[in-house]
Parts: sequence; structure tokens; C-alpha cells
Amino acid sequence: MASGPAPKHPNILFIMCDQLNANALSCYGGPVDTPNIDRIAQQGVRFTQATCTTPYCSPTRASIVTGVYPHAHGIVLNASPRKQQGIGPEDTTTEKLLNEAGYITHHYGKWHLEGDSLPYYPDMFRSNVEYKTKMTSVFSEVSRRDKATWMNWYGWALPVEISPALQAKVDALGDRWKDRRLAEFITKMGRLRLPLEQCLDVQVADLTCQRLKQLNGSKSPFMVTCSFVWPHDPNVVPSPYYEAFDPDEIKLPDNRHVREARFEKEWSREIIKGLGEPGMREFLRIYYAMVKLIDDQVGRILKTLKETGKTDDTIIVFTSDHGDMMGGHGMVWKSTTAFYDEVVRVPLLIRYPRKFKAQVSELPVDSTDFMPTLLELAGHPIPKQAQGQNLVPFLTGERDTATARQYTFSERVRPNPRGLRKVMPGTRAAFMIRGKGCKFIRYHEGPQYLYNLDKDPAETNNVANEPKYRSHRKELAAEMDNWLKRTGWPNNRL
Repeated sequence: MASGPAPKHPNILFIMCDQLNANALSCYGGPVDTPNIDRIAQQGVRFTQATCTTPYCSPTRASIVTGVYPHAHGIVLNASPRKQQGIGPEDTTTEKLLNEAGYITHHYGKWHLEGDSLPYYPDMFRSNVEYKTKMTSVFSEVSRRDKATWMNWYGWALPVEISPALQAKVDALGDRWKDRRLAEFITKMGRLRLPLEQCLDVQVADLTCQRLKQLNGSKSPFMVTCSFVWPHDPNVVPSPYYEAFDPDEIKLPDNRHVREARFEKEWSREIIKGLGEPGMREFLRIYYAMVKLIDDQVGRILKTLKETGKTDDTIIVFTSDHGDMMGGHGMVWKSTTAFYDEVVRVPLLIRYPRKFKAQVSELPVDSTDFMPTLLELAGHPIPKQAQGQNLVPFLTGERDTATARQYTFSERVRPNPRGLRKVMPGTRAAFMIRGKGCKFIRYHEGPQYLYNLDKDPAETNNVANEPKYRSHRKELAAEMDNWLKRTGWPNNRL
């Protein structure tokens, strides 16, 4: 641990990726050498059992900033002006509370909680607003080229060079995906033909570094959030990262052939059914390259923070909002209703040597735990509505980890038909509980799922109906029901 007492109000640097599978990182035993992210892990706490509250963006991001579960904060769908309300100035968030207490707060990068402008974020640089506007002339020029040479990713015109192996598989599809709205995002993955400095995540790192330098002389504490979009799609990456991984040498997941019939027609699986092994290899090549690019940006940010002399007085958090199937069970992306660990489990690293010694923690942690933990470290009261647990006493040894919450929870909830942030009675949903070496999943209809993660970490064998696991299933189902009641689920049953 660092010498000297912890400051009463430490700085916070919150670094978040989108759709990052923990198993890609070398500090989690993954294939991508990530020395900068690994340094946070080596000097801080590396959590091995962290999960997200919903395996896609907005619901989990809202849980991270509010400390409550999606069915409680009401953002159960990816936020958009027409379909789902987002976070507004009236919401109680970690950053709002800290800003009101004197912290300087900034957010750069993906937000995906669209709502009103937030007074505690004076200079947001969002992917779908400020970045898109800044790149208008570039995207406009690209859009005038042959349509076969660029991808239209939510209004970003991205020039792409597609590998011959992938192009051959795409050509063989013919009109099979003609009516698929997102098909272009996967049929045009490849080498991004833009300079590195024009990539969103590089610009987000630029702004983060600039802000850290500007805050160097400030006497007020800060919370700066750096939110990368990669390795979420668009699945394109520039040189030299694209060339860093040979697709023919990539080891494919051992469980790629293990497929549940329930998910057979979902888009995550259709992608690989259509593009085959060449498609999976090209996807992983690009995914790994994006992770490597992110690690380099993290290195730049850590170097800048070190130059300010504030590293040991700054809580550094590295995490992701959710994972990616990354080839597991024959799927990529997160476009599935499954709760496999590939999409539910997330990397989580916290470095704060003034308070925590370097360690590996098996605490069950989920997205609701960020608010109470960060507020405790910042010396701020935790609001009563927070549903997560404060991790601090368990990490310092003040409390026995056996007294901590023993499970994490994830959910998929049908949205309010009017786009409101209110889950109505009778709403259909699916829920997951994970802990004590097991995972139990209950859908509104159809079979239940139970996996013995200790013996079957790849989730290849559903043991829900095996007699010897009857007591496990009953215990987990009861814990799930207690959690739903405790956190305000509006239905007595699914």
C-alpha cells in the first residue's frame, strides 16, 4: 500500500469499455497482451466474479451511475429519444452527488443514457453527438464513395477494407440477410481506413489526458469518466492494430459447438451460422485488435496521471458495461437472450493503494455496487435508495467476506410500451442469479437453466432437471424471489 494517509476526498478516474469480455485480457488469462490494464490489476484489486445487471448497454450503465437494478430505475432498454427515456438532471447519480459536494466531474466518450443535458457534465464528448458532429466533413466525403467500400454505422460513414476470406463468405450469402437491419455491421467488418487520430476512442483518450493535465493545479477533487466504445461494434480497426493478430492462429473457444436450441435463431448465432469459421476468426481478429488499441489508450492516460503526481491519490477503476459472446456457444456480439458468462461477466479492477492492498477478490460484485463503493471512498453518504453493496470494508478486511452478499443478479425486462421508466405489473422478464459456484436462470416461459460453474465453467451442461441438483435449484430460486421482492419488482411472479 502507498505510504501516507488516504485523502478525505480522493480523485476518481473511471475507465469503462463497452462489450469487453474479461477473458480477452491477459490479466484474466486471455489472448490479448494488455500490459497497461494488467498494471492496474497487479497494483490493485482484480475481481473474478463481477457481473452486469443486464447484458447490454443502457440498463447496466444506468445501474452503474444510480446504484439500483434496471427494474427499479426503469431503463430496461437501450435509451433513445423515441423508445426509452434516459437519465436526466433529476436522477440521483454518483457524479451528481459528488459534484454537489465539490467534485469537478467530466464524462468523455460513450454515454448511451440519452436524456436532458446534465449540469454536472459541462463538456461531454459523446459518441453519437459531439464526435459525430466533429467528423461530419470526413463522414460526408466517405459517403460519396462506392457503397461497397464503407459501412454506415448509425450515421458514421466508415471506410473499410474487407478481407478476401470474409468477402467470399459474404458473397456466398446472396440475399439471405437482405432484410437484416444490422447485417451491414457484420458483413463489412475489417480494416478501418481512417487515421488513428480520427478514431473515437483515441479522441476520448486525448480529452481525458487533456483534462487530467488541466486539473493538475486544482485544489478540488475530480471524477473523470473515460468511456470507450470499443470493442463494441463497429467491428473495424485501423492499422497497425488490424495486422496484429493472424486469424489463422487464433484459438477458437472450446464450447463453440455447444448450442442450446432456445438461442438457435438469435442474431448472435445467425452471424456465425452464415459466416462460418472464417467469419468467427475475422471477428476475433478485429475484437482482439480493438482491445489492444484500448490498452494503449489506457497506457497514455495512466502516464498522464502519473505526470501530474496524483496517481496514488486517485481511485482508478477499469471495467465494462457487459461482455461479448466472443465465439462462445457459436455466437458473437451480445444479440442473444442468453445469460452466458461471456456476456454477463465483466472485468473489474480497482486500484487505490492508500486503502487497498493488491489482491484478487472472489466477492460477488455487480453493477449496482459502484455507487456505494465510490461514495464511501469519497467520504460521501450513500443514499438510501442505493441497492448495491459497499465493497470497502470487505476489501480492507474490516468485515469478513462471508458476511457480504453472496450472489449477483442480472435481468432482461420487456420495456414499457410508452417508453416510460416504469416497469408495469405483468411485464415479462427473465432473471439470473449467480453465486456459490452455480448459476440459475428463469425465463417467463420454457425450461429453466442451472449450471455448476465450478465443474462446468463453460456452461455446457444444463443440470436444472437432474435430481441431485434439486436442492440447489430450490435455494437459488428462493434467493431470486427474495431479491425481486427486496428491490421492488412489481409482480408477485414472473
